[in-house]
Amino acid sequence: MPRDASDTRRRILEAAVEEFAAYGIAGARVERIARNANANKRAIYEQFGDKTTLFSMVLGHELDKLAHAVEPRPDNLAEYVGELFDYCAENPRLVRLVQWEALSFPPRQAPNFAQRSTGYAAKVDAVAAAQRAGHINADMPAERVLMLLIGLAEWTLYVPQLAQMIIGHDPADLEQRAHHRAFLVATAGRLLGAGALTSPARGGGSPG
Repeated sequence: MPRDASDTRRRILEAAVEEFAAYGIAGARVERIARNANANKRAIYEQFGDKTTLFSMVLGHELDKLAHAVEPRPDNLAEYVGELFDYCAENPRLVRLVQWEALSFPPRQAPNFAQRSTGYAAKVDAVAAAQRAGHINADMPAERVLMLLIGLAEWTLYVPQLAQMIIGHDPADLEQRAHHRAFLVATAGRLLGAGALTSPARGGGSPG
């Protein structure tokens, strides 16, 4: 019975996510991807192209999943920070892929640059809509507000060693993660002028 092509493709993409997250483009090996996916190496090249093309496809697939799972809402941009933090904390492979992308490509040569720029423009529009509706301060450039929110949500996930050094607790600990999430949402609310939000509980090693 012929193997299901869609199932083979799924296994290849899953194996490629693991490989690229661990080794980046230069260190990744198609032989390992083929072995871990129980697939044919030559078929991978024929279907996906070279390693850089495969990496671009893998990264795009993972970012699409993020875009569908987490969207900024004009009526609650502070909570967007918490949701983005949650998603990235639960999907460390995506964090690694984006780090490898930054190390491997000049900004304008990043995979799917134009398409992703359009996606971020829609998120900037959500920020601008929040400003027009009076949900957040309107005296800040919307595009820089979006950068601030993304950076606030993701920074400790990209440099967990700094979080360990500064806060003094394992940032991957679930209790610490919950404290940090609450801190991020409250801080975003105050920075944006979104009204008073509940502060994270002090104690238990909570940041701040």
